[in-house]
Amino acid sequence: MSTQEERDQWALNNARTFVWHELYTPNKDEAMRFYKEALDFGTEEMPMGDMGMYPMLTRNGMGVAGVWDTTANKHMKDVPPHWAVYVSVDDVDARLTKCESMGAKIVVPAMDVPTVGRMALIRDPLGAHIWLFKSEST
Repeated sequence: MSTQEERDQWALNNARTFVWHELYTPNKDEAMRFYKEALDFGTEEMPMGDMGMYPMLTRNGMGVAGVWDTTANKHMKDVPPHWAVYVSVDDVDARLTKCESMGAKIVVPAMDVPTVGRMALIRDPLGAHIWLFKSEST
């Protein structure tokens, strides 16, 4: 990339494609402390109704990544520590159908999160995981 305009366009394309990140960890408090102290992230929590509070890492006061404590959820007890990425799609259900037809497996079926959007987790044919996401606001 040679011009500022090209660099700006790359940043916009990237941000519109890979729209959210989550850290899955067996110790949310320790992980958040690490990212706060080592990499200068901020932290905040967002109320998620029946799901409780959703801890997030922030930059400049804006949430940029969620943090899940895998020991606090019986469905996540075997989930190893890792970072997950959400990719923006036009239609979660249609993309799930297309992905399955091409050999992907659904790990977490499509679900709606009020005020957030619709999402599903797939494992691609080679074993990599990615969340498909459509914002409620788009």
